[in-house]
Amino acid sequence: MSTETLQAEMKGTAAQPAPAVPCAAKPKKRKVVGKIIGYTILIFYCLFLFLPMYTILATSFTSQMQLTSTMSFVWWPEFTVQPYIDVFEQDPYAWSNGISSFALGFLNTLWITLIPLVVGLLVSGLSAYSFSKLEFPGKEKLFVVEVFTSMIPLGAFGIISYIFYSMIGWTGTVLPLIVPGLFGSVGTMFFLRMYFDGVPKQIFEAARIDGLGQFGCFFRMMIPLAVPAFVAQFIFGFVGGYNSYMGPLLYLNGQDEYITLQLFLSRVSTVFTGTGMENVHCAAAVLGMLPLIIIYCFSQKLFINGIAVGGGKE
Repeated sequence: MSTETLQAEMKGTAAQPAPAVPCAAKPKKRKVVGKIIGYTILIFYCLFLFLPMYTILATSFTSQMQLTSTMSFVWWPEFTVQPYIDVFEQDPYAWSNGISSFALGFLNTLWITLIPLVVGLLVSGLSAYSFSKLEFPGKEKLFVVEVFTSMIPLGAFGIISYIFYSMIGWTGTVLPLIVPGLFGSVGTMFFLRMYFDGVPKQIFEAARIDGLGQFGCFFRMMIPLAVPAFVAQFIFGFVGGYNSYMGPLLYLNGQDEYITLQLFLSRVSTVFTGTGMENVHCAAAVLGMLPLIIIYCFSQKLFINGIAVGGGKE
């Protein structure tokens, strides 16, 4: 081989680039490690959230004999539904007609909560529709006043409200729990107005040209379009009324015929006393939570869509 040929081969070899080092492997490993850490944190967070719920659920299915024999929390109980039966059968406050305090409290809670909730939601919807789609003098100023009233802490007026209702003879009845809610809520009106603002005005203008009145536009057009928003506010209102404790405690004055579910649950620790009765306490708590869980499971999709305010497109 000649010297010129050897030099040409050496030049060609030197001109070739060095093999590239795979740098993409390191970011890929970092992503995997990041995912592992993230999922580990989420798993521990879920365990932290659901561990109290598991303790209540497991204790509610634990027999009294097993509780008294171990004198501690039973992680894997021998399954029994006797505590749930005792909630209904071993109730010393059961009415003469056989209705347990739990059943009576649940029924009273339903109608005491639903009447002001449904009417108040309708009133709040009409107010929100007026502020969103109607034009009248002083609309924005009146809306500011409405929003300002929602910033006043109503809890500071608890004693004043009680004195007022006592003066007009409403204490000892359900009227203080129902009548105020019939006039709607500023928070609900504010939320619905933001949702209504996302619905194009042209739809209602066309309906008005066709001869549909304002109430027709609201009931026949706005309500069907805003079902997710109404469902979301209904769930919020129902949970608030369902869990209300101070109102019934103040105004019912021990009227057992109007006992609500929360008042009954507060009595459980005094009604079912003794060692090993923690299973009955937990069973009553699970029964109290069950209606809210069922409502949320059946309306979850509408609830999430209702929270996404401004979903309408102009």
